Amino acid sequence: MKKRVALLDLLRGTAMIYVIFYHIMFDLRFIFGVSTPDIITPLNDVFEISHIFFLWILFGISGICVSYSRDPVKRGALLYLAGFGITAVTEIVMPSELIVFGVLSCFGACMVITGLTRKALDRLPMWSAIVTALLWFILRDFPKTIDLIAARIPLSFPQYRWLYPIGIYSKDFMSADYFPVIPFIFMYLTGYIISPAVKGKKLPDVLYYETNSITRPIEFIGRYSLIIYLVHQPVIFGLMSLIIQG
Repeated sequence: MKKRVALLDLLRGTAMIYVIFYHIMFDLRFIFGVSTPDIITPLNDVFEISHIFFLWILFGISGICVSYSRDPVKRGALLYLAGFGITAVTEIVMPSELIVFGVLSCFGACMVITGLTRKALDRLPMWSAIVTALLWFILRDFPKTIDLIAARIPLSFPQYRWLYPIGIYSKDFMSADYFPVIPFIFMYLTGYIISPAVKGKKLPDVLYYETNSITRPIEFIGRYSLIIYLVHQPVIFGLMSLIIQG
């Protein structure tokens, strides 16, 4: 395994461990009604800060990894279909927790967009990553407001049902796990723009470590993060149903 791949798998694996923990706490509190400490409960302000941090890792690493892909449009389309499959399953099995345009759909859309604009993106200088990171910050509450640091400007859009992929939705829109393209594509593009530095081994040498027995389990999770993501929620929900509901 190449050193750079080990690093990316380690970071993605660490983020996946957090995602699993996040969903465990969410299910305990909001589905099974178990009292949990506020500081480790989703939607708590402190906990959501860590959530954003790990989302940056997941989207940023995915943006870096897509630069290794020969056909990101095809891979993105498959991811989008996987996200649609989750929508179909939740609608049938657990309609109260319906997932529409969840994280896999967003990853798929970001990958397709990146693949289609790859030639233009490859011409951008490295400092453009600062611009995309700032765009995420400015548009992180889109479509309600844009944040210019010194002022928050309210936004108002007509409620079109079919624009939910980019963050504009109607009042009756519902999703238990919603990741619109805006603002999350800016996390993704930040990773893609810095990918030449990662691939060219221009980062500090300490980051290009050799795989070892300590890091290998986490790297394994990162390497198979898609499969783990697809199965972890049903497994968690099934185990909690057996343990809590008997």
